[in-house]
Amino acid sequence: MIERSKLRESEIRVLECIRKNQPISRATIASLTGLSKPGVSEAVEKLLKRNIIKEFRKGISTARGGKKPTLLVFNPNCGYIAGVDIGGSKIRAIIADLDGNIVRKVERRVEGMESSESLVEQVSNVLVDIEIHKYRLIGVAVGVPGTCDRETGEVRYIPAFNLKDVPLRKMLEEKFHLPVFIENDVTLNALGEMWKGSAKGLKNILLISLGTGTGAGLVLNRSLYTGSKGMAGEIGYFVTDWSMERDVEYRFGRLERWFSGYSFIEFLKGKSVRTELKWIFEDLNSYPDFAEFFEHACEHLAVAIANAVCLLDPDAVILSGGIGYNQYEKIVEKIKPIVSRIVPPEILEHVRFMKSELGELGVVLGAVYFVQRELFVV
Repeated sequence: MIERSKLRESEIRVLECIRKNQPISRATIASLTGLSKPGVSEAVEKLLKRNIIKEFRKGISTARGGKKPTLLVFNPNCGYIAGVDIGGSKIRAIIADLDGNIVRKVERRVEGMESSESLVEQVSNVLVDIEIHKYRLIGVAVGVPGTCDRETGEVRYIPAFNLKDVPLRKMLEEKFHLPVFIENDVTLNALGEMWKGSAKGLKNILLISLGTGTGAGLVLNRSLYTGSKGMAGEIGYFVTDWSMERDVEYRFGRLERWFSGYSFIEFLKGKSVRTELKWIFEDLNSYPDFAEFFEHACEHLAVAIANAVCLLDPDAVILSGGIGYNQYEKIVEKIKPIVSRIVPPEILEHVRFMKSELGELGVVLGAVYFVQRELFVV
């Protein structure tokens, strides 16, 4: 296992430079980092010995001629990371190299999550299924659909399973003897989109995940924002009509009472409709009661987004999650006119509405990047 703590400061600076500017020569590394040429050579030799970087090919000689420089590149196969996404109905896991190339992927249905033990067992099973024992794993990150304490690795609350205070990190580390990180799934989704998806290069983004529940991930000034305890982005608890909601008790947040996969399915159950939600979205005209409920749901979502836009002034609002990704056009068509009525044009004129590029892989790729940021060098 290769950890940041095992690298000297000069080696970290050289590795960061190589990852950002590869392929690159030793002389160019010295010029960009300000390190001495002997210092760069020493760091490069140690990184080569540890298989973290490798020699790529010969470069071009300078105008004065001389020996062609050997160009260096990062070796993404020097370590691997497992990312897990616990969804409302599925658990997805991947193993990826340090460039985010997926080498293994497994998806399993959630089979009842009535207890902490069941949660740990199902996450453990999917990690066994992707054969983590076969890879030089740096660590594991798990995205959970609820609140968690990133310092202790404890899951505070998962509304979809009604689970509270689960010491998930401790239980998984004891089982697999690897560093484990627990983070909100939408936070990881935002990180994934910033690394490999539609938010790449943007400074401020508001990512809203619309799936079984409703949540948000925030990137502010190109940095992931998670709040003082890692619980920022719980947009599902936004209030969009207090006059109707003040006396309502609900397991999910008040916005999720209007817009979430859970609320949509509960509505359909009340109407004795057993058709899968994705097929209903394909033919909304055949389900007028649900179409009306969806219309109201989008109005509440639009109010929540408008409030968030006025507060954060993002470059983009990205819709993700099972419903947000697959029904993007239907949702945006309904919410944009309402947002435009609420948000002043001088604020809204530069805000783009965008569809997630990573789709179902957003959380697990974000998990891979998260572990790198915590343990390695990115």
